[in-house]
Amino acid sequence: MELYQELVKKSITSFRTADHLTYVTFPLIKETKLILTILDNINLSLTNAMNAALEYEKYYKRIMSIPDHFDLKYALFEDKLINKYSILKKEAQLIHQIHHILESHKQSPIEFSRRDKFVICNHNYQMKTITIPEVKEFLSQTRTIITKITKGIK
Repeated sequence: MELYQELVKKSITSFRTADHLTYVTFPLIKETKLILTILDNINLSLTNAMNAALEYEKYYKRIMSIPDHFDLKYALFEDKLINKYSILKKEAQLIHQIHHILESHKQSPIEFSRRDKFVICNHNYQMKTITIPEVKEFLSQTRTIITKITKGIK
């Protein structure tokens, strides 16, 4: 099996995990720290889908090489592939947005849960809140991106 096919399978698996955590596990447990795990799975899903598209194009020699750094990969994906796979600019920005949220979480000095929100503070104590309705919207957009990339590869 080719690398791009494996990446598509990983992307779908991560998406299903995030979907299950959002719609089944979270309503039962009501633990807002699950939001971070859901975002991590969404990020894995989007990153694997983007990498699958890049690997597919590399396999058929439409692009020469794939950079190692995330921002460079995203720039190449946005520049060369979003039109080919009919991905809207807003949808493609979700990949960067989710990655940025998780990076800011890694660098944040403090995080906490308040009511139905997960709050991440940066070093200047500017807060970023994430709610379940936002996560559900992220999932919806992720499903669209994965579907478009999968159709483009097949």
